[in-house]
Amino acid sequence: MPANELTQVIIFGASGDLTARKLVPALFAAHREKFFPGRFQLIGVARRPWDDAAFRGVLDQTVPKEKTHNQNQWAEFLDLTTYVKTHLETAADYAALARRLDAIAGGPANRVFYLAIKPDLILTSVQNLRDAGLLDQSDGLKRRVVVEKPFGTDLTSARELNRDLLGLLGEDQLYRIDHYLGKETVQNLLVFRFRNAFFEPLWNQKYIELVQITVGETVGMEGGRGGYYDTSGAIRDILQNHLLQLVALVAMEPPASLKSKAIRDEKVKVLHCLRPPSDMPDPEKHIVRGQFEGYRQEPGVKPDSDTETYIACRTYIDNWRWGGVPFILRTGKHLPARYTSITVQFRMPPTTLFGSYDECHLRPNRLTIRIQPNEGIDLDFDVKEPGSGITIRPAKLHFDYGDYFHKPSPEAYQRLLQDVVLGDQSLFIRSDEVEESWRWADSLREAMRKTPVQTYAKKSWGPTSADQLFGECEGRWTTG
Repeated sequence: MPANELTQVIIFGASGDLTARKLVPALFAAHREKFFPGRFQLIGVARRPWDDAAFRGVLDQTVPKEKTHNQNQWAEFLDLTTYVKTHLETAADYAALARRLDAIAGGPANRVFYLAIKPDLILTSVQNLRDAGLLDQSDGLKRRVVVEKPFGTDLTSARELNRDLLGLLGEDQLYRIDHYLGKETVQNLLVFRFRNAFFEPLWNQKYIELVQITVGETVGMEGGRGGYYDTSGAIRDILQNHLLQLVALVAMEPPASLKSKAIRDEKVKVLHCLRPPSDMPDPEKHIVRGQFEGYRQEPGVKPDSDTETYIACRTYIDNWRWGGVPFILRTGKHLPARYTSITVQFRMPPTTLFGSYDECHLRPNRLTIRIQPNEGIDLDFDVKEPGSGITIRPAKLHFDYGDYFHKPSPEAYQRLLQDVVLGDQSLFIRSDEVEESWRWADSLREAMRKTPVQTYAKKSWGPTSADQLFGECEGRWTTG
């Protein structure tokens, strides 16, 4: 992009919490660190009767202060910020928006439309953007649309949404964002797997016994989320998107290149090979669902709700690399720690020189990739304790991003917004990825109906029956 070329980032839903808490801090950090090529403008769009000064004042009050500690740079950023009052359901307002954007730009501009709005407004907004000529790229400049999850509520609705959106703009213009893919450790999975010769040859069913992935949350239904969550549940909220994206990155084959199409092609292949839970015999032996104590008393939650706030399952990837290796997945609310990790458990040698395997639940060789809150990588192994005789003790190699690089990792939204501006779709979800993940999630939801809802205590790790998803000698859940 030429140094004098302008990019406008237009946030629909600019009065919402996501804008102040995540999007504006990310854009400010990218602008401050000069990650955006060319010139930059931020335009907030919402229904509030604000002017530019009022919008800037709101941002100054609501954006977390630790994100704007350099006041001179923050003031310069606010000077690049304007506001346009628009009713998103009204087509005529989009024609006025187009004229206002042209006036603010003062010339040609690339545009990124970030739809931080309710899911039921997305299609209407994109239709109105198209009709107002705001998605036209015939002038050689770029027009891109960023859509937040959820991408549909099941496979049928996801297909319909994909069909309708792609009837209005090209796949190359559509950026379906999952903020987990912007986390530094998630991005590092490709480098870690395909750059290190001592792991890639072992990354298959011959040497790996089991993979477990946990996305744990300490929060519950704070902020009045009960009404929304009761129509969603843990599968739709976390597993279908965040968790399955982690599965795809862990299990994918080496891409032919680092181009976005090559990476996304391999992720889709993994999701296509995930064994549908409803195809398994006795699905109740492979699925555990739960509700934290008091969930049905939360505001907005039905008193007889069977919505899961916890889900754990055992599944398989039916391909050559992973045949027979269980992937054990879990996510839940009100767990003891905010904790996301991937643990790869290596097979034990066929015989032991150092005693029996009576305590076969002890598996000394594990690789743990910590995604949050403390990003890093741990490698567990056994060593001999100094002294006579052979006494074996567990040891660990520990890598921490913050300690090693002496600086915090960029926020996930910063990396993803930079990629949108640059036109890199590698960390965004393609339409067939969305549909494959919903295909599997719908199968899980169907199979889940055959399992009871189990109650678990707040600040516990969920129903104790989830421990039975591990075989007798396969180990146990990691807990940070």
